[in-house]
Amino acid sequence: MQTVLALIVLGLLGLIAGQVAASRQFRARILTLAGELRKAPPTRNIEAALPPVVADFARRAGADPARPLRIASFNQHAELRLRPGGAFTKIAAWQLISLGRPGFLWDARAAGVLPRFHVLDAYVAGAGQLEARALGSIPLARETGAEIDLAEAFRYLAELPWVPDAILGNPELSWRVIGADAVEVRMKAAGGTARVRFRFDGEGDIVRMDAQGRPAKDINGQSARFDWRGRYWDYREIGARRIPARAEVGYVYPSGYEVYFRGEITGYHLSD
Repeated sequence: MQTVLALIVLGLLGLIAGQVAASRQFRARILTLAGELRKAPPTRNIEAALPPVVADFARRAGADPARPLRIASFNQHAELRLRPGGAFTKIAAWQLISLGRPGFLWDARAAGVLPRFHVLDAYVAGAGQLEARALGSIPLARETGAEIDLAEAFRYLAELPWVPDAILGNPELSWRVIGADAVEVRMKAAGGTARVRFRFDGEGDIVRMDAQGRPAKDINGQSARFDWRGRYWDYREIGARRIPARAEVGYVYPSGYEVYFRGEITGYHLSD
């Protein structure tokens, strides 16, 4: 009996050790990606090439094209829906966004003492990846390839209202006016060209986003492309920039529009 119990205990200890090692390896990979982002080139002054409404938005946010910067980082409290029609889960996230070249890293965990899952969403050196793990160690899903490259390029564009320095300083972005209160920004990715449209309110703030054909997953987990929408509100000073503290995004599924993310920024930092 004692031998059996000893074997069970040894087995459990081995399992725990394996999970701890896997969790540490996952964390080390996240930090490696963060290090790669920090090597991205700094911003360059491209203000003269921007539509005035875009440059004015970035200027009012506090961006200075004369100051080269590499990274914006911030924390989030948010809710995330993992599948269409599913329940929202509260999460805490840390994000880096490169300013002189498209790129970001989003490190999110379910809120609580014992996180139920850990999500890495990233676009680094032109390559996208999305990975989810249970308890930070047990693989649940991982996506790479041209479709995820394009999907993450869409995400980078949609989050530009949070990084006005990238608006004034990322030469890989192309802007054009498409209406009295609307502009389009686009960038090339391995899977195609990502295009996002922004709409401004009467104060000159970006309040809505929409895009066509962003790669995603349908209700059965199969690859699909859906129109994508979002909105931004609660503009205020966070750190050294005036940005929308709150935002949400969702897809237009065959059954209708559904939000899958809504969150609030709780801290904001810039580095060169």
